[in-house]
Amino acid sequence: MRRKRVLLRGAVLGTAVAAVSIIGMGPAFADYQPQPGDIVGVGGDTPQYAVDFALNGYPHGGLGFNSSATVNRVLNFDATADGNARNAYAQGSTEAAPIPLNPTDVLRANTYPVQRVQSSGTAIKALLADWQATPTHPNQQNPAYQNQINFVASASKPSAAQKTQAVNQGWGGLHTVQIATDNIEIAVNSGTGGTNAPSGLSAQQLLTIYSTNTEKWSAVPGISGGSTDVIIPELPPAGSSVYKTFIKALNKVYNNSTGTTPAFTLSNNVSTVEQNDPTAVTGAARPKDAIVPFAAGRLTLWNNSFFHNPATIFPGGSALTANVSLLTGTPGDSHAVYKSAISDYIIFRQIDLSDATPIEPGGTLNWAKALFSDNGGPAPFFAKASTQVLLANAGVTGTYQDLGTT
Repeated sequence: MRRKRVLLRGAVLGTAVAAVSIIGMGPAFADYQPQPGDIVGVGGDTPQYAVDFALNGYPHGGLGFNSSATVNRVLNFDATADGNARNAYAQGSTEAAPIPLNPTDVLRANTYPVQRVQSSGTAIKALLADWQATPTHPNQQNPAYQNQINFVASASKPSAAQKTQAVNQGWGGLHTVQIATDNIEIAVNSGTGGTNAPSGLSAQQLLTIYSTNTEKWSAVPGISGGSTDVIIPELPPAGSSVYKTFIKALNKVYNNSTGTTPAFTLSNNVSTVEQNDPTAVTGAARPKDAIVPFAAGRLTLWNNSFFHNPATIFPGGSALTANVSLLTGTPGDSHAVYKSAISDYIIFRQIDLSDATPIEPGGTLNWAKALFSDNGGPAPFFAKASTQVLLANAGVTGTYQDLGTT
């Protein structure tokens, strides 16, 4: 199957800029390196700002967890290479031939840089790999081993096999807490030239578009009098949470399956683009014909002027405009407009709830209880009403649920 690729332009583009942005990464040691008492998280692109806002607050008010930390900090390493949610590509990359840079970070002081975790799936794998057995008990974790990763921010739950692996490694399983919900919807161009898309597209119509080669707007069922332009259907990388959520919805329509890999044959017209990047649409060959599944929470950050032009040195440039909008109208085929719910989860080792070390000297709660799981005790930080406000400003809806290890 042939698939086109479109290089990320990321949050560097203004309304009149049309050049490709390639990000080079400086030495990772220039950044803060977490100390032994700090709590470290890694995760995917979709939940990263929800966790960041909860831990560190947001620009227009609202203090995060770390504002009251006296000694130890909680650090969430973003999936993307910089604060504007841009991924990194090596020198010499072009739109036709991008070269992923695989940026690194230092998860703990006095350790080597390692490849940055860049998706929910790899984050869970990284947590499971952060393990060392005792010399005499191969299935028990060495208590003297300093875990580099404490928790994962993920847009998907761990699989049954991953839960079993955690049990076999002496952790008692993987503990999962839902902190928020978001929606995946279809983004289209809302800037110059507008869009040829109708006000709403159903999952049934999207299945036709994403599985039919050279599909024109006028040929899509339920679109009468549409444009004769060929649609440009786009998808984020196959390992991303947005991709999996979107494909699962189309599989449901196609053959009532629940898999996250296509049960149907993807159209040759499908282009692979960066997840939650508005320039995938605005930078397409014909923006008015491009469509892509997009996290509503991320677009909220754009619309709230969170992202600013990184080409301007401190104190920073003007706010950037996404120039995309989400389709919310009624489709012409009598089906509901496409919208898929997605959740943000925190995942950590079950045994960490039994840790006797308080997160702050003189305290009574360890980090897992203080942050994420009440486990029969006081409400954790992510369950508090003040934290729900922080999450709302990240564009998601706080919906705390402690799911345990089930």
